[in-house]
Amino acid sequence: MSEQKPDAATERPDHQRWNYNIHYMAPLLGTLPEGARTAVDVGCGEGYLARRLASRGLAVTAIDSDPAAIARARAQGHTVDLLDSPTDAPVASSSITYLVGDGMTEPAGTFDVVTASAVLHHLELDEGLERLKALVAPGGRLLVVGMANASWPQDLPRDVWASILEKFHRLFRGYWDHGCACVWPAPHSYRDVRRAAERVLPGSAYRRETMYRYTLTWDSPAS
Repeated sequence: MSEQKPDAATERPDHQRWNYNIHYMAPLLGTLPEGARTAVDVGCGEGYLARRLASRGLAVTAIDSDPAAIARARAQGHTVDLLDSPTDAPVASSSITYLVGDGMTEPAGTFDVVTASAVLHHLELDEGLERLKALVAPGGRLLVVGMANASWPQDLPRDVWASILEKFHRLFRGYWDHGCACVWPAPHSYRDVRRAAERVLPGSAYRRETMYRYTLTWDSPAS
């Protein structure tokens, strides 16, 4: 399946936005390490995920190589309009630092939470995983939602079911286009990702999701 972007409503409020990446990252954000204080979002695009991390009280560094995407992120400010805060109201946050740069070399340091949504297929797979791993502080957690190529014909039944399920979501929720450049097809398969995760991130949890995505989580050993 090619990555479709039928909806240009990029000004839609955060709490009304839905796409595959948002759908699968949302439950991962419910697993943040207890006591986490800092986060980095690699390949942050227009800042949706950075704002969501900030809504959970984290000091967020968000980096992307696209200056236009960072400009759009900064233009949206630090108001986290997610309606999932304890007060069920938008959260005003000043804890997001946006950077234009290469996530493979910046920022320096480590973070309690590292996120990468639809990023790894833009990178060499093992090198990308090694870089994300290096950003995770001891006791921290890596959260990845990624894209990869299916293997046909064995994946055909899964993709048929995914097509039915996505039509349901699109009908009732719409599909939000993040407006950022997207590499497709991906240069690696789901099998490639699983095997790379086993090599680079021992003990990680890989899951092939239904609708054209995989999720990957890994906990850095506490020091």
